[in-house]
Amino acid sequence: MWPRRPVLYLVDLEYQPEDIRKWQTPMFDSLKHWFDSLKQESLLFEHADDEILHGALASVLYHVISADEHVDARKKREFDRILKQEFDLDDTQVEHLYRAAKASTADVRGDLHTINFHLKHNPAVRMTFMRKLLQLIDIEGVYPQEMDIFFEALHEVFPEVKDIGRNEDL
Repeated sequence: MWPRRPVLYLVDLEYQPEDIRKWQTPMFDSLKHWFDSLKQESLLFEHADDEILHGALASVLYHVISADEHVDARKKREFDRILKQEFDLDDTQVEHLYRAAKASTADVRGDLHTINFHLKHNPAVRMTFMRKLLQLIDIEGVYPQEMDIFFEALHEVFPEVKDIGRNEDL
């Protein structure tokens, strides 16, 4: 019988044979970097899955607020507010996620893949996430880099939208 929750085993890639390295995915690289950047196991979340999901959410939100390479106090406050109100996180958790997202060099695609994996069967939360992305984008006007992230998120979190766009009957 399969476990109810997926289990993620992080391994040291430095000692892996070449044939295993070719199977790495952007999500795996993103998660590995996430834990490497923290340099310690976090005790702020009850379950590792919660930290992985919230870390991916925070990372994508950080990509949006830093798309113009300038994160001011207003963007940071909105980032904090979204994570606190919409995802029920406290100040310590939000600050932890902000620092980790800021230090991360992971690609946004891996984080979007993680979000999609965890929220695949929860369309209400996926929709809330997309609304919050738009809210962050609208803080200081819309930049093309921010919209690129939004559309990338839209196609990853709602892949059926991409299929609808190809339908010639519409």
